[in-house]
Amino acid sequence: MEEMYFFALMISLLFVYFIIGALYSFFFDKKPPVFHSGTARSLTVIVLCALGVYLLTRVIADPWLSNRIQHAIGGGFFTTLVCFLAVRDTRSSIGRFQFFIMTALVVTSLGVLNELAEFFLHMQGRMIMSPDILDTWFDLASNTVGIVAALAILTPFVGKRSR
Repeated sequence: MEEMYFFALMISLLFVYFIIGALYSFFFDKKPPVFHSGTARSLTVIVLCALGVYLLTRVIADPWLSNRIQHAIGGGFFTTLVCFLAVRDTRSSIGRFQFFIMTALVVTSLGVLNELAEFFLHMQGRMIMSPDILDTWFDLASNTVGIVAALAILTPFVGKRSR
């Protein structure tokens, strides 16, 4: 069942790539997105990173630490990277500050949606996603750490260089 969940997340991130590209293009450029030659490469990076996070979390013996890594790298950092790739590939004319704020809000919202999905799956009895309520807060905190790290690394490359 966990493999299906990870597969669903990977497919979701591929959709997020296109949704973010469209959202940022409409919002900042007032035009439909045009994905350029880097799209295939970016989609490959997304799939490989998702598989990498999945494998990394499987080799960590401590489930609590594995979950923190999953949310920090897979949730926060990786989803921010997906936003960056979408901005770069659509050549959206977004400034660094705009990218920082919008991406932080979008990725945080996606993290909350993920936690709501985990809650729903847990309540339906399909998967036990959280041993207690604190796990959700640790997940959100881990996502935030990943978001801040990714934004610190990626934001300088947004703007003139991404066009």
